[in-house]
Amino acid sequence: MSSTLAALPQLPVPTERIADPQTGRVNQNWYQYLKALDQHIREAEKRIAALGG
Repeated sequence: MSSTLAALPQLPVPTERIADPQTGRVNQNWYQYLKALDQHIREAEKRIAALGG
């Protein structure tokens, strides 16, 4: 069965901090990755639910 789920974006550089220690804000690259990962998982859950799983 082929998948039409969008490909996940590349992980940010592992040495890149997830949050800026001075501001406490999430790094933009990590934010974009986590947002895309969340959407990917939600789409997969919808497809599983539609199949009765």
